[in-house]
Amino acid sequence: MAPNKADTRAVVVGAGITGLSAALLLARKDIQVQVLETESVPGGLLAPVNFEGFELDRGSHRVHPESHPLLVELTREAEWQSQLRAGCLLLNGRQLSYPLDPIRFVAGLGVKTTASMAFGWLRRPDALKQTLNWESDRKEVGDDEGFEDFIVRRVGESAYRQFYEPYARKVWGIEPKDLSQTVAKQRVSTSNPAQSILRKTEKRFLYPKEGMASLIQLLRKKVEEAGGEVQLGSSFDVQSTNGAPVFYTGHLGDLTETSTLNHRGLYLLYVSLPEHAIGETDTWYVPESHYWFGRVSQPARFSDALSRPGERTLCIEIPEGTWGPDEDFVRQSATLMSQLTDAGIVQRKTEPLRVSQVFLPRVYPMYTRGWVKEQRRVLKEAASKQSIYPCGRQGLFLHCNMDQAVATASAAVEHWSSGGDALSWVDKCREFADFRVRD
Repeated sequence: MAPNKADTRAVVVGAGITGLSAALLLARKDIQVQVLETESVPGGLLAPVNFEGFELDRGSHRVHPESHPLLVELTREAEWQSQLRAGCLLLNGRQLSYPLDPIRFVAGLGVKTTASMAFGWLRRPDALKQTLNWESDRKEVGDDEGFEDFIVRRVGESAYRQFYEPYARKVWGIEPKDLSQTVAKQRVSTSNPAQSILRKTEKRFLYPKEGMASLIQLLRKKVEEAGGEVQLGSSFDVQSTNGAPVFYTGHLGDLTETSTLNHRGLYLLYVSLPEHAIGETDTWYVPESHYWFGRVSQPARFSDALSRPGERTLCIEIPEGTWGPDEDFVRQSATLMSQLTDAGIVQRKTEPLRVSQVFLPRVYPMYTRGWVKEQRRVLKEAASKQSIYPCGRQGLFLHCNMDQAVATASAAVEHWSSGGDALSWVDKCREFADFRVRD
């Protein structure tokens, strides 16, 4: 049953990419929309960071050709540009072209290391069957065996130690055995590891000319032009909604005082360097634990609008891990520069022109074993109390791409507008567990 004619008002909590997309989709259905954002600026994880006169992204964001098309459809005016990928995976002191291909994978790792990994995989019981069942096994989390056992049983000890363990420790800062098996898909590996190497990967990406923050500006303008209202610095109070449906994109754990859903944060270091010190790579992926950073990107390689003659900027992502939220990496910039040089990211010894730090406190969902049950419990508890439709990365406690987050907003709006209630939305949300982080 569709909403009554009287149901012409809706509240959207959060003015990030998910919330503004939900608001625009609602406004197009002639729903009076009120967007509440607690921060003084809209955008959430896509809010800009001002550095050297540029509005830079909070980390490395891009849209892949295989992404859900709705995001680009809603923001066609953003001057999306198609860019050739030039990524690099740092492993064992070697730089591997990324996305991976079989020949460069073997050449980069070396025959001995590759043979060791292959032997470790082959000696596992039912190795081929378990690898082929990677996706379906990961989704069956009723009995969550944990990240470490899940990986080792499918690809062997050598591959686990080489690829999976270091990055898991770096990002989450806890023992891998305490992580959920779902992490094997949602972050550390984008899919079955064999497919990651063997599949044909599109080597281009889409990026808005003026950066991701331009998408927020565009969507906000469209919402307001459609009659919606965006209130910044406004907290969400369920009592003030007067029975209107709520499309919630805030943190899921904030909907109940008893939630155990937690996050780890992310440090962003923006470093300005002389142009000659950096090559043409757009993004470096660094799983090994002896480097602080997990990913480094070069905004100028995403769009010419983010560069100036003679200088280049690096965005360095350091997961909170075991550091805690109060580390000052600017004071340790000499060590950081030494690591960047050792990794071959900075190609010659040089001094940074400027260094700035931002800390994002709630970025990586802590997917400890049993998180799925807790997520569903919180969703059901919230739905039993009010007409609330959580969506997006934060609202559903997901680790997903921005296009996937927008897809959940669309699904929530369509579910409600076709007469679906909040409790049935909880059941529908299970399908989003199949989202795969793309990079």
